[in-house]
Amino acid sequence: MYHRFLIGSLCLVMLSTGRAMAAEPDLEGLIAALRSPDERLRVRAVDELGRLGPQAAPAVPALVRAIADPEPAVRRKAVEALGRLRPDPEVTVGPFVRLMEDSEPSVRLRALDALAEYGEAAVPALVGLLETDRAAYWACLVLNEIGPDAEAAVPALAERVSDPRAEVRREAILALAEIGEAAAPAVDAITAAMADEVDRIPATYALGRIGQLPPKAESWVRENAHAPDPLLRTVSVWALARVHPEDGQLQEEAIKRLVESLKSEAPQARAAAARALAALEPDPDIAGPILEDALRTADEQTVAHALDAMAALGPTMVPQLTAALRFEALRPRIVFLLGEMGADAEHAVETLVELIDDPNRRVQHEALVALAKIGPAARAAVPALTVTLREREGPCKYGAAFALGRIGPDAEAAKPELLKTTGSQDDTLALLSAWALAQIDPGCVQCAPRTVPVLVRGLEHPEANHRREAAAALGSLGPLAESAVPALEQAVGDPDVGVRAAVTAALEAIDQT
Repeated sequence: MYHRFLIGSLCLVMLSTGRAMAAEPDLEGLIAALRSPDERLRVRAVDELGRLGPQAAPAVPALVRAIADPEPAVRRKAVEALGRLRPDPEVTVGPFVRLMEDSEPSVRLRALDALAEYGEAAVPALVGLLETDRAAYWACLVLNEIGPDAEAAVPALAERVSDPRAEVRREAILALAEIGEAAAPAVDAITAAMADEVDRIPATYALGRIGQLPPKAESWVRENAHAPDPLLRTVSVWALARVHPEDGQLQEEAIKRLVESLKSEAPQARAAAARALAALEPDPDIAGPILEDALRTADEQTVAHALDAMAALGPTMVPQLTAALRFEALRPRIVFLLGEMGADAEHAVETLVELIDDPNRRVQHEALVALAKIGPAARAAVPALTVTLREREGPCKYGAAFALGRIGPDAEAAKPELLKTTGSQDDTLALLSAWALAQIDPGCVQCAPRTVPVLVRGLEHPEANHRREAAAALGSLGPLAESAVPALEQAVGDPDVGVRAAVTAALEAIDQT
């Protein structure tokens, strides 16, 4: 057995020094290294397996066993590796759930994130965890992250609302809040929790999210809307407005009071007011003038909290958001919000193009991403994006190629530059360029000989989303991607469910055409 551990060690050393990058990884040696008595070797082996992407699929059973390793660093890295490989949920959900009781906090947090990624598939196991006192708190946290897809956990969460431990009660209530309207069966339990001063604020928030205020609860909430506690007051005002959207007078009063709360000396109250304004989605005719006034007269911090609320009002607020770009510190957030509006932010395209050259690199990045999210409606940005692709370096090139691809056929003028960058030594740039060309002109006979080989290489990318997009792009090319069929057939066994689906669809598209 010693020679197999030695093989694994040599493989790791060669990979770390770059001398074996062109060679096939020694999976057998790396898997064997996971059984080494040397914990450092086990950590390095599991880390390297995680970096290999789909090539490491045969190592999934060994990585699942590594979740039980006595060394916390190995357990943590094993969760990360499996998170990148994303095997079918039935393989990993059970082991990840058991890690919710792990003695090491960092391991529990990694498992928490991984379970949240599985969403609804993890809910039955999490419901089982809610029945154990030791892990109930962590189960509530994961269910909170899963949100509406965790509806099946509502009865078990309702039982935990009366848990003797304050922290478990709080997280159970907040998980029900994130589930939203589907958590209606828990309304009585949440209302009862309002009698406890500790639970009053999260319970009020949860009832607001669910959209129900039974008479007893509403009486308390109306009283608390004038409470001395600024956070309780803010949440209560929001809950009343949320449950009674038909009451225009109540809506207007709530908006005014929430905007005023943005100036509270209590940081939690300010944050709650900002979230409340964003979530309320009032009539723009009511909220617009109030928020515009806040922008004209408020300090920069208050403006920051008002931005989400303005974005929630939709495209009518694009001019106001664009005007708020005068606050330099807030530009990344404003540009992000404009991007989230998608095609509705078309009138901001000219300004976003100017921000590609902003001194702040984060603003540059957000501007490129926003143009991509706006998509075909950002066609006016094609010349500037083409220049960026030709003259800039690093992440800006990636952003420009991605945006051109999202704009699609209207980015036809950028094809010559994208064809050049498919030959880049930078594999990421080459892949993005090939993907963009497939979105712009999938029937381009002259482009296919350049793009297909790049997209085929993309099927082996360590990141699942890159592999998925490469497969989808090959499918969009139809018969022009016929030479990719062997590589696609090999990728049918990819460890990621989404990649496998994209590969299957691509093979069908190529065969049908």
